[in-house]
Amino acid sequence: MREQGFLGSDGVGLVSRIVREGLRRFPALEGHDPDDVVQEFFFDRIQAMTAMLLAQATSDDSFGRLVRRSVQNWIIDQARKTGTGPLRRAIEKVLDESPQFERVPTGLAGAGRWRLTHTDGEPWGGDTGQLIAVAWAVPNVRVPKWSSSSRRPPVADRASLVAIAHAILQQAGGSLETAQLVHVFSQRFAASLDPIVVSLDERIDEDPDEDGAGTDLPSETASPEEAVIAESVALDAAAAAAEVVGRLSAVERAIIPVLNDSAAVRERLSLGRSQSALFTSTLKAKIRALAGTGEDRDDIVRQVIALCGGPAAS
Repeated sequence: MREQGFLGSDGVGLVSRIVREGLRRFPALEGHDPDDVVQEFFFDRIQAMTAMLLAQATSDDSFGRLVRRSVQNWIIDQARKTGTGPLRRAIEKVLDESPQFERVPTGLAGAGRWRLTHTDGEPWGGDTGQLIAVAWAVPNVRVPKWSSSSRRPPVADRASLVAIAHAILQQAGGSLETAQLVHVFSQRFAASLDPIVVSLDERIDEDPDEDGAGTDLPSETASPEEAVIAESVALDAAAAAAEVVGRLSAVERAIIPVLNDSAAVRERLSLGRSQSALFTSTLKAKIRALAGTGEDRDDIVRQVIALCGGPAAS
């Protein structure tokens, strides 16, 4: 690549394989044709990635790490573009079929919005953070058992969705647009959604460490076989942690660095002791569920904490 100034056939083949491997780690992109994804990656990133590799890659190992990081960040961005259509349809179905809710009739302020049946409050336009906190405070939310091997997030049952929607609209004291409800639910149930519904500001750094060795480098004393295994395990854990962070809401990510400090949690949530404790216990259970049950679970959890601004993973 350095001699030619471009990847060449071997480089293209290697990058294509890495994109296909990365695609399998993101269930939000399930169903996408791998060939199409590879082509999209080259269209979007080939020039910038080639320039980055020419400037930063100093060996075959660093070349591989830089490519994997570039591919992973790009795939995260694609996963975030998948939309919230399924969530919107689920919410509208619950609201349509439940007698507790109704649309504001035509001719009234907020026509077409949702409100509690037999109420006449004005269209709500306050801070959605208040509604998100109330949604989190609803007790006894039931989540069907989830198989971590499929890496599919849990989804609350119908009764829980009804209870949360009722609490949200009651707190609003007026009517809400479907988009506002979708936003609140997306923050409350970020683990069940495509990553687009939450912000993923903490991207994996595409620059190598100052000493030229990334944190995923194997030990210098490891055999070639052990080095390959160690790098693969580290990459899988990093990818899993990045995906978990992508499924956390902004509120959740703000709480993780102080998760074991009850006073700090109450201050950041602006909630009372019992509601903050419920939020904390629910968040801990959610992180454990998303981290799965594999041998790398503890490593994934540590990296999630680090990505959210907590102590660095060791």
